[in-house]
Amino acid sequence: MDVTIKAIPVGNWKVNCYLVAIEDEAWLIDPGDEFDKIVNYFNLDIFKLKGILNTHGHFDHVGAIQDIKEIYKIPFLIHSDDERLINRSNLYRRMAGGLSTTKTPRVDKYLDNLLYLDLKDKRILIHNTPGHTEGGVCFELDGNLFTGDLFFESAVGRTDLPGGNKRLLITSINYVFDKFLGFRIHPGHGESFILNENLIRKFKLTI
Repeated sequence: MDVTIKAIPVGNWKVNCYLVAIEDEAWLIDPGDEFDKIVNYFNLDIFKLKGILNTHGHFDHVGAIQDIKEIYKIPFLIHSDDERLINRSNLYRRMAGGLSTTKTPRVDKYLDNLLYLDLKDKRILIHNTPGHTEGGVCFELDGNLFTGDLFFESAVGRTDLPGGNKRLLITSINYVFDKFLGFRIHPGHGESFILNENLIRKFKLTI
């Protein structure tokens, strides 16, 4: 079965929210803000939503989660090491210049010990990739890797935000370089790209 991937940037910080679907079944990844925009753009009512997956817990990636949970009665999954970031999301949002607050989402299940999640006849593989945050993860599906803010379009992720650790980030970046050459990378911000040798050399210059 073919995988459908759609993306829309949401909120002041232009976080990429992704819908990953096979036929009528789908997961949402990183619904960071603008509940109505997400619902309307993806036409969520036509899908059987399995749940919400987050690559990490920074405030700009979690703003629409609770509303989606409440309306669609679906679970929210994230690594437990980022739950404290979620609980402080409105504090960090204000510190970053945000003028509004959002509902703090309740975590339903942790990704810590999960190897994969099902989507129809395929599996979404879960890779622990801390560094941008303590609980950062990537999701692998069918030649695609959803990395959150481990990567941007032209640089690796930051470590000067809450939960950042440069040593762990470098380890996670090298893990992706070794394992996912030729994959399409779907970052937390900016356009997706194919990971090739030229890009790897370019990224290494930004570490």
